[in-house]
Amino acid sequence: MKTIFKKLAWFIKEEWKIYVLMLFLLLSISFISLLPAKALGLAIDTIVLGGLNRTSMLWLVGVLIALPLGRYFLSFAYNYIITKEAQKLAFKLRRRYLDHLFEMDSNFYEAYPKGDLISRVTNDLDAITTAATSMLEGLIFNTSVIVLAILLMGFTISWKLTAIAVTIMPIALTGLNVIRNRKRKYVKKHREIYAEFTDKVLESVEGMKVIRAYVQEENDLKRQYEAIDKDIESWRYIVRYENWFNPLFEIVYGVTYFLAFAYGAFLVIQQEITVGELVTFLAYVGTLYGPIVSIAGFFTQLNNAQVSIDRFEEIMSTAPEVKDEAASQPILAFNRIDFKNVTFKYPFDKAPVIKNIDFSIEKGQTIGIVGPTGAGKSTLIRQLLREFNVTDGEIAIDGVSIGKYKIHDVRALVGYVPQAHMLFKKGVDENIMIGNPRAGLADLDKAVKNADFEKDVIYLTEGLHTQVGEAGSTLSGGQKQRLSIARALIKDPEILILDDSLSAVDATTEENIIARLRETRGGKTNIIISHRFSAIRDADLILVLEAGKITQRGKHEDLLRQGGWYKDQFIQQITMR
Repeated sequence: MKTIFKKLAWFIKEEWKIYVLMLFLLLSISFISLLPAKALGLAIDTIVLGGLNRTSMLWLVGVLIALPLGRYFLSFAYNYIITKEAQKLAFKLRRRYLDHLFEMDSNFYEAYPKGDLISRVTNDLDAITTAATSMLEGLIFNTSVIVLAILLMGFTISWKLTAIAVTIMPIALTGLNVIRNRKRKYVKKHREIYAEFTDKVLESVEGMKVIRAYVQEENDLKRQYEAIDKDIESWRYIVRYENWFNPLFEIVYGVTYFLAFAYGAFLVIQQEITVGELVTFLAYVGTLYGPIVSIAGFFTQLNNAQVSIDRFEEIMSTAPEVKDEAASQPILAFNRIDFKNVTFKYPFDKAPVIKNIDFSIEKGQTIGIVGPTGAGKSTLIRQLLREFNVTDGEIAIDGVSIGKYKIHDVRALVGYVPQAHMLFKKGVDENIMIGNPRAGLADLDKAVKNADFEKDVIYLTEGLHTQVGEAGSTLSGGQKQRLSIARALIKDPEILILDDSLSAVDATTEENIIARLRETRGGKTNIIISHRFSAIRDADLILVLEAGKITQRGKHEDLLRQGGWYKDQFIQQITMR
């Protein structure tokens, strides 16, 4: 509980006035909730003593009606406020979480699967919000009811009866809650299993086309069922734990009630208390049951929330390795980029993907990069996006290490079209405008034309306003590639990177796009990674990557004269036409 309070202290400080109001409401509700028992005892004693008349009867009836009405309005106000505060807390926690995710680098996303990240922002944050907003009710209301009831039992009825009936409760509850804390490790394990289950569901949904294409529905369902069974079994263990544990609280209450009734009846016989006072006392004991059970449930919530807040803080305390420094410089343009002995290894790989890379890019050049599959072409050029820090060596822009520039500014220089085209479920024009939300209609039309997507628009049901299916499912592979190219072109970046982004278009379309890039991007830099040499043959510099190293470099004609991999592959592609 202390940990949760400490982690959420910032919110309580922001909302302290509201918390004071809720505290007042809860204390008022707890006090009022005890008065009906007192009124009932007085009514019984009045009847037994023969003092019941019209005036006293009206007074008792009025009190018994007014008390629940008063509690209703106070409870309504409290529930309204606490619900509003819960929504506010959930919103702020989720916003902080999502803001943090956008700050993280690719190392982070390699370490945490999507399903795990989703479960932390849904189940875990729900548990934290529930615990945080029920903390007042769980502690203040229930504790105040118990304390006030015990004080009323002692001061207005009998301290002897109170001591005998109530002493067992704090001892038993303390012991039970110590045992309950052992459940925390099982809750943590369940959350991890649930995250794996969520990740499997996401994988199946995203890969449904492939699953159906290879008639793997049955096998995939089998894996789904296994994940579901594993999740249910982990939860079933927690439920079984609660099933045998929760009745122990009822036993504590039963023993308390028995002692209260037995000794209370003895005191009535001894004329130390009245029948009405015994009834009131038993009503107070009955009133204690709800708070006792609620406190037990509250500690369950705290246990769950403790696991959740640990998982939440694990994410929030993770700092990106790729980040701006205090003295990071802005950058809006460049003249030269140098790769100096650059080596890079992915965090979870054993060996470097690219090794000892040296080359330079002058502003306005078109660079072509080719090589066998898996040679490290995409990894090499993605170093300009600063997704990771290089393992060794340096990338310098105009003589200054790329790490000394602001990450946002460096990425703003680049328009990147990856191999995997991520499209969103919105209009074609909206997907393109993501590249530059401030662009006008003229810029949109220009980008569509230069990406050679213009000829496709007439076949779309609503033109550029046509809704794109999830992940671009309503478009062909070539259309998705050209839409992604248009998205990069509307940005008009200093550096355009086409990462094997022409593989799904025909030769004529490829030729049109390359020609328009030459016409419209004069003075700006283009980097084209391709398996088809027709896309890079006119480049100012072509790099050949094999096994992570540059084995050849030069213009198209120079590489043909050199022989080697480039010439062999070029001849093979010509022969295959």
